[in-house]
Amino acid sequence: MTHHSSKAHMDVVLDFAAELTNSLVIDQKKPHLGLDDKILAQLDRQFKHFPLLPASPSSPTRRGFDQEGTKLWNICMQLMTVYRDRSEDLLLACKVKAFAYAMLDYAAPYQGQGSNRALEAAFSIAMTCIDNDCLSLSQKIIEVAAVRLDKLERYESDVENSKLQQYTIEYYMIRAHLAWLQGRLDIAEHLFSKIPVSDNGRGQERVMDICYKIGNCAISHKQYDVSMKWLERALRAFRAGLHLDPEEHSGFLSEALDALKFRYGGMFPVQVIQLEMLDKEGADEIVFSQGD
Repeated sequence: MTHHSSKAHMDVVLDFAAELTNSLVIDQKKPHLGLDDKILAQLDRQFKHFPLLPASPSSPTRRGFDQEGTKLWNICMQLMTVYRDRSEDLLLACKVKAFAYAMLDYAAPYQGQGSNRALEAAFSIAMTCIDNDCLSLSQKIIEVAAVRLDKLERYESDVENSKLQQYTIEYYMIRAHLAWLQGRLDIAEHLFSKIPVSDNGRGQERVMDICYKIGNCAISHKQYDVSMKWLERALRAFRAGLHLDPEEHSGFLSEALDALKFRYGGMFPVQVIQLEMLDKEGADEIVFSQGD
């Protein structure tokens, strides 16, 4: 792509992002998230170029993509709350949010906090796409994240080891989830085997959440042996979390348990986890009382 054609493409993307933002701000007041056919067709065309652009952006272009992408991302966050009970509107908001991520990723550097934020955004929107049955879009996002994670592992010496572990765990778990949903069970097993042994709290939370999703899906398909395997993995991840520093990680454990109870509250393994959590809290209180 020549310099002039690349610049023209950048302008098209920025103009389209502004048009999307204006349309969505207006549509928040409507009962349905309506975008006209022209905008929808252009959105689909943008996803054929993922990542959006091959060339490294200049500083002004980087700022422009970051500003427009951030505005679009934040609007989509609001819309996904407003339209959470409307599957079609939620799906559309998910796709627009994925486009916003593509802009943010293009704007982000490949080192420092900016790169970390781009990776975290990738994992977040990849899971959102999975939850809304946009598997091909999630696959594209995780492939973009793979390039960024590889550069982080190879060239970024300042990144905390715990952060790198977290990102590695999240990356492989999301890929395993995608493979499982695509019916590639052997690939899902292989990807799960690549997850590093870690005491990272957020990483364990991701393992537990996705293992429960896979286990629950397997139950709905009457794949009981498969379900047992993944539910046991979720349980092990939760138990690992119980042995982490309680002051540092009690928040993530409580949040994860709340999420599991909301999604799968009637399932026996969730009840087991809840009992183990209560037992752990009781033990901590006893130790505190003895030392008082």
